[in-house]
Amino acid sequence: MTDSTRRRLAWVGGIALMLLSLAPLVWLHLIDARPGRWQVDLEVYRNAGVSHLIGRPVYESLTPPPQLLPFTYPPFPSMMAVPLALLPFHVVGWIWYALQALTNIAIVWIVGARWWRKPEWWRPLTFGLAMAIGFQMLPVTDGFRFGQVDAFLVFLVLADLTRWRPLRKVPYGVLVGFAAAIKLTPAIFIVYFAVTRQWRAFWTSVGTAAGLTLFAAAIDFQTSIDFWFGALLDPERLGSNAGVSNQSIRGVIYRLRGDNTLGSLIWAVLVIAVLIVGMRIAARAHELNRPVTAVAAVGLVAVLISPVSWIHHHDWLLVVFAVLIRLAHGDRKRLAAVGALFLIYLLKWPWWAFWAMNSPGDKATQWPINLWQIPANSYVIAALAALLAIGAWQRSEPAASAPVEPEASDPLRESQRQYR
Repeated sequence: MTDSTRRRLAWVGGIALMLLSLAPLVWLHLIDARPGRWQVDLEVYRNAGVSHLIGRPVYESLTPPPQLLPFTYPPFPSMMAVPLALLPFHVVGWIWYALQALTNIAIVWIVGARWWRKPEWWRPLTFGLAMAIGFQMLPVTDGFRFGQVDAFLVFLVLADLTRWRPLRKVPYGVLVGFAAAIKLTPAIFIVYFAVTRQWRAFWTSVGTAAGLTLFAAAIDFQTSIDFWFGALLDPERLGSNAGVSNQSIRGVIYRLRGDNTLGSLIWAVLVIAVLIVGMRIAARAHELNRPVTAVAAVGLVAVLISPVSWIHHHDWLLVVFAVLIRLAHGDRKRLAAVGALFLIYLLKWPWWAFWAMNSPGDKATQWPINLWQIPANSYVIAALAALLAIGAWQRSEPAASAPVEPEASDPLRESQRQYR
C-alpha cells in the first residue's frame, strides 16, 4: 500500500472520528431536545430577522414561551438575520448546526495547519482525533446546543490575524472589524492592533466596524437609536449576571460579594490588571511572529474582562489549547497542566456546583468558606491559569522564522521585505 493510499484512508478515518464525535451531540441538541429548548439563541437571531420583515421593534420583541428572550446584539447583525427568517426554523437550526461544526473544524485546521500538512500519512488521523476531542468541551457543545454565533467570531478574528490563505486578499483588519460590528466583544482585537502599533490594521478595523454600524443606521435609524440609547444600557436584558453561566471576573465577584460599590471597584482593578498582562503577552507573541498565540491571549482577555461571558463565549479555547500544547511539547509537567485545564473545560463543573449549592441539606454551603465556589468559578480560574501559562511558557520561545501556520503572515513585515 502506497503512502498516498494510506493518507487517503487516514482522511477517511479522521472524518469518521469527527462524525462519531458529533453524532451524540446531534442527538442531544437536534433530535431528542425538548422543543422549548431547541436552538434557543438561534431563535433569538431569527426572531430579530422576522421583526425587520414585519416592521415590529427589534428590541421590544421576545421569543415565544417558555424562553421569552430578547435580542441583545447591535442593529447590523439583526439585519444579517433576515435571511434566517425566510426559512422554517427547524431547517435553519440544522443548517446552523452544520455551519458551526464546519467553522470549528476550520479553526482547528488553521491553528495546527503546519502539523496536519506534514508528509506522514497518519497526520489526518491526528486532526480527526483532535477535532473529535475538541467538540466535547463544554463551551463548544454549548455553542451547538444554543445555536450560538461564537465559533464564527473566533474564525473571523483568527483568519484575519493569521492571514489565512483563502481570505488573504481581504485587507488586514476587515474581518476583525466585521466581527466587532456583529458583537462588541471582538473589538478587544482593535485594542490589540493599537497596542502592537499595527496602525493600518487598526484604522481598517475601526473603519469597517464603524462603516457597518452606520450602514445599519442608514437602513433603519430607529432600530439603531433603540439599541445604542436603550437596549445597550439595560443590564436586565442579559439575565442574572451572578449566575454560574457568567464565567467572567465580574460574575465571580457577583457570586462572592454581590452587586455593590466595593465589588465594582475590585472588578475595575482586576480588569485593568488582566488587560495589561494579557496585552503584554499578546504583544510579545506579535514580536515573535506568533499570531495564533496572540489570538489565544486576547481571546482569554476578552472573556475575562467582559461584564458577561457565558460559558459558550469561551469558544476561544480551541485556539488556546492548540497554543498550550505547542508550548508544552516535550515537557511532561506542562503537558500534565494542559491536561488538567482540558479536564476542567470538558466537565460541567459550574453546573455541578450550582446544583449542589441549591440542593437542600448540603453541608459544604454552611462552612465559613463555601467550597462549591471553586467549581462554580472554575472556568474563570482556568482561563486565568491558561493566560498566565501562555505568558510564562513563551518567555523562552525563539521568534518564528516563518509563521506557525503556512497561511499566516504579518502584512507589515511583508511590506517591509518588499522594500529591502
